Amino acid sequence: MRSNAPRACAAALCAAFVLDVAPARGVVVLNEIVINPPGSLDDSHEFIELLGTPGKKLDGYAIAVMNGGVTKYFPLNSLPSSATADMEIDEFFSLDGLALGANGLLVIGIGANGGGITPYPQLLPDASFRQWTTLWNGGLDTPGKLNNDGSITVMLIRNRPGQTQADPLNSAGLRWGKDIDQDGEISRPVIDPQNGMPRDQYGNGAIDQGELDPLGNPTLDLRGSQTEGDFSDDLEIVDEFSLENDRGWEHDLDSREVDSNSLVAGLPPRKVHALDDAQGFNPDGLSRVDYRTKGPGYAPAAGATGQLPGGNNWQDTATEQWIRGDMIEGLDDDFNSILFYDNGPNTNPAAIQPYRVNVPLWLDDNAGADYDFTQSSTYEIMPGRVNPLAVPFIPGDSDRDGDCDADDIAKITAVFGDDDWFFSNSFAEAPEGKGGDPATQTRPWDVDATGDNGVEASDLQWALNFQGNTNGRIVGVQYDSPVPAASGVVLNPNAGTACMVTTSVHVPSGRPLSSLNFGDEIELTVRGQVSAGANIASGAENGIMQFMHDLEISAGGVVRVASVQPLGAFAVTRADIQAPTGVDGDLGMERINGHTTSFTEGLGSVSDLYRVALEVVGPGSVHVIVSASMDAKFVASTPFGLKIGHTQSYGNPAAASYPGALAVTGGIPGDADGDGDVDLADFAEFPPCMSGPAGGILPDCGVFDFDADADVDLEDYAAFMMALD
Repeated sequence: MRSNAPRACAAALCAAFVLDVAPARGVVVLNEIVINPPGSLDDSHEFIELLGTPGKKLDGYAIAVMNGGVTKYFPLNSLPSSATADMEIDEFFSLDGLALGANGLLVIGIGANGGGITPYPQLLPDASFRQWTTLWNGGLDTPGKLNNDGSITVMLIRNRPGQTQADPLNSAGLRWGKDIDQDGEISRPVIDPQNGMPRDQYGNGAIDQGELDPLGNPTLDLRGSQTEGDFSDDLEIVDEFSLENDRGWEHDLDSREVDSNSLVAGLPPRKVHALDDAQGFNPDGLSRVDYRTKGPGYAPAAGATGQLPGGNNWQDTATEQWIRGDMIEGLDDDFNSILFYDNGPNTNPAAIQPYRVNVPLWLDDNAGADYDFTQSSTYEIMPGRVNPLAVPFIPGDSDRDGDCDADDIAKITAVFGDDDWFFSNSFAEAPEGKGGDPATQTRPWDVDATGDNGVEASDLQWALNFQGNTNGRIVGVQYDSPVPAASGVVLNPNAGTACMVTTSVHVPSGRPLSSLNFGDEIELTVRGQVSAGANIASGAENGIMQFMHDLEISAGGVVRVASVQPLGAFAVTRADIQAPTGVDGDLGMERINGHTTSFTEGLGSVSDLYRVALEVVGPGSVHVIVSASMDAKFVASTPFGLKIGHTQSYGNPAAASYPGALAVTGGIPGDADGDGDVDLADFAEFPPCMSGPAGGILPDCGVFDFDADADVDLEDYAAFMMALD
């Protein structure tokens, strides 16, 4: 047994709905791929399936299927400098305009689904589907079948440089597309390890990084702005896996290795995303059963060591996560062809498992209780349904450790409000960031879909809704059968839901808002309630869980925001994005934010959200207004300024109302000490406040700006002397 991961049970994956207002957020991975179905089914049954947060938009994403060839070594001096081989991007699929389905799945396939006999009969209505012959691929060649000869690498990428479907005229040209060579170096002489003879070597297993191909044309660019002379954005490799067949190249871009010094045949040292050599067959299909990013990692093969502290392999070791093998054909009740992994014998003496399919050893350590090799057709390949035996995918599980908890909430809130971010899918100390060379970074987890709204309340809402959930399901969504899930997280429609925001005011001095003195404090408490569509059913409560507000003061120099404090069950989400406006907050505060893990705030009665402390800093009359944040990313994701729990549309209520403007009149001009008159004690405070014409107002000096021209000068001095008792 090589893994200390918990045993997989019947699969359950994430799900929800596709939002029609704002982009979905979340993560996405490669989940299942059929490269070479049996017989003549290549023309109709090949597919690639993605898994992730339900409804997640995939604008800016693409899938690159790279052929690694079947030959590394050629006769010495047989390759000219302009040689070309079959190491190229065999197929490329832009995912612009697509989204994951309500069950978190998207299938792109070569066949057309629907009408009569269908190549993907298991596809559920809650999964998304697109025929890949209709997808943009760069235009160098027409889309076709996946090359199943030799080694392959499959990458899910984002923010690729050069021309894209959305930017076809980019001056950098086409860097990523079908038929572009990814590995064009020629080396000579090299020694063929099988016979010790000097050879020409085509390729080196490393994707070219901003270099020129043998014809002098720019090839793929993995390093974006890190590449000298290239100022395009850094490419993000969201997910990848690779496998080597015979003597071709696999193109794993992660520098981490596993199973160093392995003594087990078939388990040589390899890159972290490379699958073990199947020994005896070239896998025709692959199904993910887990994707872990934290924890102690996987125990290495016998005699081997891992790079993690303690000697374990990395947590996202590809072999530990994938079933892969040859396939056999079956028929369903409607005579549609369906596919199963081939449990037939594999006589190769180096095979780790003696079958035409390999599974993670943690699925083969309990006498068939998990994967059943005893029958010929036991594991069906089901595009558009949850993979059997898969560990649940849980929306909001941003650190991908198999649960959704306080760690995930903290991970999201740490970058809440940032324009774009991705999370490491590796060990706890791995770097997290937007910069650096993606070829040497740990693989990213994109949380914010397309980057247009950044990391905001819709991302956090997944973690809040799924906190404590263990099966990753949403009630009423189809996952592995047409029967909707009966257990899991409830996400009710948001139709008819509404929230009401109110305020209450307390002035410790006891003076009315219409005649406050300089230095008086105003305690403004902001409250909220679900005023329509409240749900008190256990497990479906839709109380207020987040707020994102602006507080605006209509004119400067009268009152200022001194502090903002979350109340009750609420905590500030990220304090450093709250920004005072004007001079020292005298025009208000932007992006007042907070969240709670409670589902019941504001259900049966009004709940306190936060308190704003205002201080009178000068004379005059203003209006104080509380409203939904006007920051662009929060307007797009949280249009009503509040999120409610257990609700579709990412927790956005259907409507929200806010209180009218609060009228405040502050300060007797010249009354610096706030005692209700202008006397010699105030006179002593005047000279240090003199700033001269157009000199601005120094801190705590607004009370002396008699003519309200934003300075304290001789004209104000004359007025002060007239007011002096």
